[in-house]
Amino acid sequence: MLATIPRSGSTFCAIKLWQTGLLGAPMEYLNFRIMGDMFRRLGYAVNEEGRLSADVVARYWRDVQRLRTSSNGVFGFKMFTTNYVEIANRYPNFLQQVTPNYVIYLVRKDLIGQAMSYSRAQRSRVWFSGIENTPDVNYDYQHIKSCLQAIERQRKCWESVFALTKISPIRVFYEDLIASSQLTIGSILQEMGIREDKSCEINVPMIKRQTDGICKEWRERFLEDDARAVA
Repeated sequence: MLATIPRSGSTFCAIKLWQTGLLGAPMEYLNFRIMGDMFRRLGYAVNEEGRLSADVVARYWRDVQRLRTSSNGVFGFKMFTTNYVEIANRYPNFLQQVTPNYVIYLVRKDLIGQAMSYSRAQRSRVWFSGIENTPDVNYDYQHIKSCLQAIERQRKCWESVFALTKISPIRVFYEDLIASSQLTIGSILQEMGIREDKSCEINVPMIKRQTDGICKEWRERFLEDDARAVA
């Protein structure tokens, strides 16, 4: 399981893992709100809320594993805390079926940068680069602060899950992944006891990073506003 928090570079990480051909294709299969194409591909109908009914979730999960398991038998999936909590509340018996053998826990060191990115994505509703007619959003100290607090709550939630389930995750920082993805992915494979094999690599297209020049300006304003709020 790739356990993560929004704006931690999880899609970039998931694609890097997928490209190895050894770690499945760890995407958001249990985020039912965005899996419409997968549901249609597998012939499943969703209810009015865009979810599968409880009686077919387990069958859907088996079908996804059949479709997205690597040739070496490894299946991966990505999970946010909101998805984990939803599964636990809505399908408590199913939660045992998604207990992973390994957890890769991806976070960012730069929490302010993450909060700014989270704020922009939430208000613009644009989560990936390359989207045409992307709406502009203005700097908003209170919203960025609330996003920072949400990130901190989600980090605490994951740590609680790890403690309750007695899981020792493979901890990965987004900044290290960006600086040297080959070294970081190699370390993950090593910790999972999987030998690197270049012949298994898959050509999965990589997304473009979202970045622009306003991050520095927003950061400076946020630090100034936050200092005043604390004073």
